[in-house]
Amino acid sequence: MLQGQANRRKRTLLAMFTLLIFGLVIHIWEFYLSPANHSLFHTSFSPPLPARLAEHTPQLMHDLWTPFIHDINITHFLTKEGYHYEIPHGTHHWQQPLGKKLLILDVDTRLDTGPGAMMNESTLNSKEMTGRTAGMMNHYLYAMIHGYDYRFIRAPPYPNRHGTWVKVPMIKEALKTHEIVVFLDADAIFMYPEMPFEWLMSLWNVTDNTLVAMASDPNSPRNRDTSGRVMQNTGFIIAQQSNRTQELFHNWEQCPTDKKYKGCKRWAKDWAHEQAAFSNYVRYDYNSTEEVVMIPCMGGNGAPYIGDKTCGGVFVRHHWFHKDYPAKDLLQLMQDAFVSWLHAGFHHDKQNNFIDASRFTYPLRHLNV
Repeated sequence: MLQGQANRRKRTLLAMFTLLIFGLVIHIWEFYLSPANHSLFHTSFSPPLPARLAEHTPQLMHDLWTPFIHDINITHFLTKEGYHYEIPHGTHHWQQPLGKKLLILDVDTRLDTGPGAMMNESTLNSKEMTGRTAGMMNHYLYAMIHGYDYRFIRAPPYPNRHGTWVKVPMIKEALKTHEIVVFLDADAIFMYPEMPFEWLMSLWNVTDNTLVAMASDPNSPRNRDTSGRVMQNTGFIIAQQSNRTQELFHNWEQCPTDKKYKGCKRWAKDWAHEQAAFSNYVRYDYNSTEEVVMIPCMGGNGAPYIGDKTCGGVFVRHHWFHKDYPAKDLLQLMQDAFVSWLHAGFHHDKQNNFIDASRFTYPLRHLNV
């Protein structure tokens, strides 16, 4: 037990030291990136300073969050909102980190390079950061923390289809190089960066036999398929590689051709596009609850401010109607993390930082500060 406490103290000290270094790096970065000093680093002998600093970003983000990562083998979790989650007995399938076998994937046909955009190579001003950029940065951060792979793919437009259809073939291709692919729309974000995705898959009973898992939409007439079942939202998709998964994605992509699924053609452009095609047709060919998993809306869709209070977006929050909200959420997550680090650092050295002088009387004498 004492050894465990010592190890925790070492990890906390390492995290605080890394935080200090991170702060110094940011300070130096801002100084040298000011207009007056910007030209100092544009020489033929060295790359711009941001490139040299950014080289270590993945390891830095991993090290900063390591002391706070939820243990993959602890089966319970209490959220900030007070919700208690417990991995059900017999469903703790994912007890080892997947690392680079798991891919966090962003896909978009647009390449925005304007102010506040992800692909703008200028120094990002957080006040200008767009919601789409914040969503992708949240995904990138999450991948770095847990050592997952990350890709942002600019997809070619899909002829004669709505733009959201491109996610289907891109996930299919990504599954050829990764065992698990986790796709998110840019307006969907991870609310607990410290939570390993393996833990969430166990919570939602994703098994070795699972092909895809998606969250339920809010239960309203607008969100039901032609059979009356609630649709599954394609803004957050977990896909697991197998021959049968490749078959599923092939059938899904081909759905609007009307060859296999008569009547699916309308979903090439009509709302809800690929989501409606999957829910009305494709999922009925894979009836096993293990093969197509329905993630509860409360955990993987929606947000606390929507009308349906069973869709709170506890772990994955989806801002369908407020595309700018991911920026607020990302900044809040980063702020909360830094506050936690500072607070932990204070308590680690409380013996030196805090003096309880309440037992003294005035005038003060012999108070050793």
